[in-house]
Amino acid sequence: MKKRIKVEIASFSRENAVSQKNGSGTFRYLLNNTDAWVDLILSKTALILATVIILAAVYGLAGSSSDLVKKDELEVIAIDLASNIDAAGSIHSITRDGVKTYSFDAYSGQLIDYDKMDISVSGEYVVCTFADNGHNISAARQLSYKTLPFSPIQLRILLNGQLGANGDRSHPVNSVFPYTDITEYLAITATEEFYLNTSKEVRIERASVFVTDGSEVNELEYVLVYQ
Repeated sequence: MKKRIKVEIASFSRENAVSQKNGSGTFRYLLNNTDAWVDLILSKTALILATVIILAAVYGLAGSSSDLVKKDELEVIAIDLASNIDAAGSIHSITRDGVKTYSFDAYSGQLIDYDKMDISVSGEYVVCTFADNGHNISAARQLSYKTLPFSPIQLRILLNGQLGANGDRSHPVNSVFPYTDITEYLAITATEEFYLNTSKEVRIERASVFVTDGSEVNELEYVLVYQ
């Protein structure tokens, strides 16, 4: 029994010695070989960088997907509102009193809180913007019909103040064909964006501006958007 114990102890001692020798040899090799240390450090660094890049890609993909969904929602709203404005150019889309109403209530409960959106209308575009974590997501839709972000009263006051007549059938504006002084004036005044209150209905209606060259009266048609 004592002999076996001595043999096992001796065997363990030899293996331990070999292990320590190999470990010491590897350590001495690294100490004496600068290139080996550089390779080791570079491999570890590359592994860390690869991990960081993968994680960043995963988080970036998640953020991009969320932005795309929000962008799509803004596109839907911009297209829907613009379509309703353009449809006002058709006589079949207007109610009996000549006014079409539009509400944003249909978009409540969506990913984007429509109360936090900026929606504007100008003479050429509908623009929807949503501020999300420090950056803006926007969607725009060009309008097909000549649009003025004014109420009927505002339109008449503008025409009367600038051109000396309010442009209704009884008081046409004096102008020479092709009436560029009127169309250019209205186009310039309509470039300023009118921001809509999403908690209120939008009123959309056709309006006519009557013009005369002294011999005949003609009609210029517009779509008004106001609240």
